[in-house]
Amino acid sequence: MQTDDLKYDVAISFLVEDLSLAQALYDKLIEGLEVFFFPRRQEELAGTDGLESMREPFLHESRISLILYREKWSNTPWTRVEATAIKEACLDRGWDGLFFFMVDSASTPPKWLPTTHIRFNYSDFTLEQAVGAIKLRVQEQGGHYVPLTPLKKAELLKAEERYRWDKSAMSSSQGIEAVRAKVGELFAEIERQCREVNAQGNLEIEYETNEGHACILRHDRVGVVVNWHQKYGNSLDDSGLSVDEFTGPLILQRELGRFMYFRQPEKIKSTTYEPELSRAREYGWKMSGRSTAFVSSASLAEKCVLQLMDLIERAANGKLKNPNAY
Repeated sequence: MQTDDLKYDVAISFLVEDLSLAQALYDKLIEGLEVFFFPRRQEELAGTDGLESMREPFLHESRISLILYREKWSNTPWTRVEATAIKEACLDRGWDGLFFFMVDSASTPPKWLPTTHIRFNYSDFTLEQAVGAIKLRVQEQGGHYVPLTPLKKAELLKAEERYRWDKSAMSSSQGIEAVRAKVGELFAEIERQCREVNAQGNLEIEYETNEGHACILRHDRVGVVVNWHQKYGNSLDDSGLSVDEFTGPLILQRELGRFMYFRQPEKIKSTTYEPELSRAREYGWKMSGRSTAFVSSASLAEKCVLQLMDLIERAANGKLKNPNAY
């Protein structure tokens, strides 16, 4: 196949937790390049036809395969399919068609990546520099960056209008139900990760979910409470999640009436999240304030469990004061 026959200049492979970064790169690159960007949950397979449609852009149809890499990449169903196609393409056409983007500098590159292949570390460069490096690689592979035209701009504006319209539907009854489902998904994932940690036998995390509104995690005299607040049943106004860190013993619902504390646990940090719709049309969260980064329920669950483990470490090192309990 001649390079001029290729359907895409760039095909992006990413984990759902890096969706915001993938979207930001796509928004920049699509102004002058043809980009394959599959903005759907990559952890769920859609069947044989879906598998084949995910292979082709990376295997035969793109000049550059862009991997947003962290160690979990290739360990989810979609990225596993994409990884296989990318490796086959590299073995067939060479490694110059691979742009390896290290999202997490702490991750170790896969063993199949040649040690001589250049890796782009996101921690060392800006987004604009990353876009420039990708454009250069496309040009090296025979592609051309075409300046933005009025027709292309109109297409991008239409896509933006569709996104705003879909986002406004979050306040509908179906949207509210979808957000509540994500709360349940978040709590279930927190419990799953706690069970996974406990199964290793190195740490015992106690946890409890209360009527779908709160999830309590604790270990010894530190804890994390994740609360879902919805002020109005038919609206998402003033709704959101709070993730609160405590020092001092938290009481679980099943212990009510059995224990008494001389001092209440002390809240030492609170982080709030708002319901959000990603450009991939996935319901999830964003941190309240100026942040626009989309956070999936799975990623937020991992973050909450890690917050508890950080508290455990700080308490063990004497960096937290402990209210007395009786």
